[in-house]
Amino acid sequence: MAPEEEKNSRQDFDVDAKSMQSTRSEEGSSSKAEGKGGLVWAGLLLFAISLARIGSGLFISIHGPTLLTLANNVDSSVSDVSWLFSGRSLGLLVGGLATGPIMRKVDNMLGFGITSLFLGGVIIATPWIVDLWLLVVVVMIGGISFGYLDAGMQALILQVWGEKNSRGLISGYHFTIAVGAFLAPIIAQPFLSQQEDDDLCPSSGQSQPNNNSWLTTPSMEVEETTISDLGPNPVVWAYLICGAFLFVVFLIFILLRLCKIESKVRRGREGTVETRQEDSLKDLIVLFVLICAYYFFCVAGETSYSSYIYSISICSKLQFSNADGTLINSLFWIGFGLGRLSGVVVFRFLSPKHVILVDFVGIIASMTVVSIFGENTAEVTWAMTFFYGFFQATIYPGGVSWASQFTNMSGNYIFIFSAGQALGTMSLVPVGGIIFDIVPFSVMYMVLGCSVANALVFLLMMWEGGRLKKKRSDLHDDEWKTQL
Repeated sequence: MAPEEEKNSRQDFDVDAKSMQSTRSEEGSSSKAEGKGGLVWAGLLLFAISLARIGSGLFISIHGPTLLTLANNVDSSVSDVSWLFSGRSLGLLVGGLATGPIMRKVDNMLGFGITSLFLGGVIIATPWIVDLWLLVVVVMIGGISFGYLDAGMQALILQVWGEKNSRGLISGYHFTIAVGAFLAPIIAQPFLSQQEDDDLCPSSGQSQPNNNSWLTTPSMEVEETTISDLGPNPVVWAYLICGAFLFVVFLIFILLRLCKIESKVRRGREGTVETRQEDSLKDLIVLFVLICAYYFFCVAGETSYSSYIYSISICSKLQFSNADGTLINSLFWIGFGLGRLSGVVVFRFLSPKHVILVDFVGIIASMTVVSIFGENTAEVTWAMTFFYGFFQATIYPGGVSWASQFTNMSGNYIFIFSAGQALGTMSLVPVGGIIFDIVPFSVMYMVLGCSVANALVFLLMMWEGGRLKKKRSDLHDDEWKTQL
């Protein structure tokens, strides 16, 4: 090659190299810009989901501190009105089962928005109802909305962030429902305090004579309650505030739908999207039965405690005031919220199995102490309420992360969690109402039993998970040998 040609060739090469370097630089800058934009969109999506979860927390918690008032509205005992928890759980089960098909056919932001609006409407309507079974049906319809939101938003997080990267997010996701559940008693307290002089406890649970019992006898005349009687009921305002919050959530989801936020977030998270195929149900049936049992006892105990602690503290030998009853109900949710907030960090460093095992030690210890000493020593009940809530908090998200290690839970199988918790709340929480009408504090013994059973089921889950893992390992070795 001539010197002049060689010189021109080198110049061309230098130009090409600079051009390539410039192109790579532009691509890098573009990638960084897209990365920053992707983080913003992901943050907005998680913010909207968190608001919806806070609204869901308001829905599940507002019934607890206002349970005696709702029973008064429908002229029923606590055991009778407790059927609303069964209705809510049945709705949750239906909503969870419908999640997979709905998510395949309906835009998620639109579905979450409309469902939030519907749930807000149910909350606003609840304190106006004067018929027991209409109350149960309405709350059941709200449960369907709650079940779809619960399973759908959780599935979306698992799909976009994958099993490992979603562990902290799942715990944070479940933390936000604790925020709403904590706020509900706070919102209700000023309105409940206006009923301070009303004696709403069952006569069988009173340590002193009660002349205004829930348990009516044939000799007592009961006046029929009408909607006009409920008009001045101050608790209506607490439900109105909770319902209005969900209306705001509806508007936010609709705005995000117009921005096409989900597609933007998925494009920015292509490296973490869940890609595993769903395993055959016949291979997982034993594991799924155990997971259902796990959530059966987990949520039954948690819901019984949070729903009845207000009424127990007022109607048992503790004889708390209305304000103290509201405060201890909120204390449970403070402990619960702090537990789930700590899970956001803890799950980054510890495996779900180890977190759950530590939780069960704390849960069983706290419930044993409160069952033995709680009714006669108020300080014990205050302290153990916080600790029970704290350790109970990461049982649910820990189970989701643990199960996701063994199979893809972000699709058709997402309903398994809802099925377990719905069956537990549907069957055991009303039993708690019956026990409450007899001896209010005895509900604590039922919660202790649920905690022990929950721990035993998890040990069986660990055994089945190990067996499933070994089976897959053996199958993989056989396939490798066949290929050789």
